[in-house]
Amino acid sequence: MEKPKKRRPWVAFLLSCFTPGLGQLHNGQWKKAIVLWVIGSFIVLGPPFLGVYQKFYGFVLWIAVLIGFFIFVLFDARKSAIQLKEMIPRPYNQWYVYLALCLTNLFLIQPLFSFLVRNHFRAYRIPASSMEPALIVGDHFIAAMGYYKSRKAERGDVIVLPNPKEPSKDLVRRVIGLEGEKVEIIQDKIYVNDKLTNDPWGSFERRDLSGRLSFLESFGPVRVPIGSLFVLGDNRHNSQDSRFWGLVDLNKVRGKALYLYWAKEKSRIGMEIR
Repeated sequence: MEKPKKRRPWVAFLLSCFTPGLGQLHNGQWKKAIVLWVIGSFIVLGPPFLGVYQKFYGFVLWIAVLIGFFIFVLFDARKSAIQLKEMIPRPYNQWYVYLALCLTNLFLIQPLFSFLVRNHFRAYRIPASSMEPALIVGDHFIAAMGYYKSRKAERGDVIVLPNPKEPSKDLVRRVIGLEGEKVEIIQDKIYVNDKLTNDPWGSFERRDLSGRLSFLESFGPVRVPIGSLFVLGDNRHNSQDSRFWGLVDLNKVRGKALYLYWAKEKSRIGMEIR
């Protein structure tokens, strides 16, 4: 019969860093280990699938629960090892069992999480002033990826799209013209289907534009075909947009900007992007 062996608290703690419940398994608590692994998997994978991230406070709550859960798992494993002191090893208390569980987490749970993140939401940082004042250089925001697969774009939406000049990089611009509409800019005023359109987003900071000012003040008219959008940067005299590189293919739109999760001006954190 195998002799009782000590359970080292630091081993239980470190094992839990690799996979929730693995430290408890090391302590012989296989039922608790299974429960914690299932709960941990749901906390990691469930909220992105359920769309919790679409609201700032939902996103913050998810991150807080995630961090709190893993802290609990780590210190519970350590505490249990201290209280247990010694135990007779079970058949599952083998290094290859621990390795198999770690590999399952590495090659199943983590790739599944990465897939959900890539296809549901993504974090971005604003590097330029083309969307001021709505988005300022240094702002960090969350975008819902694939948002328009089940919804139609609306005027005023702030969307994420591939840079026409560098498709590997993304841009953020505002939807101004929808499918089938006629869009024209006359002296910084936007006309849609020959009617003056309310434009609460446009900012017209004057700069040395090397003769391009008249082009930016007046543009078009253009007819937006089905399956396309006309977009502008809010900083109208300092933005590369549909006036320069044409219309945006709806199928190439990556997602919709939702809210700021970090900003230099702390009062703007959590602000919905409108």
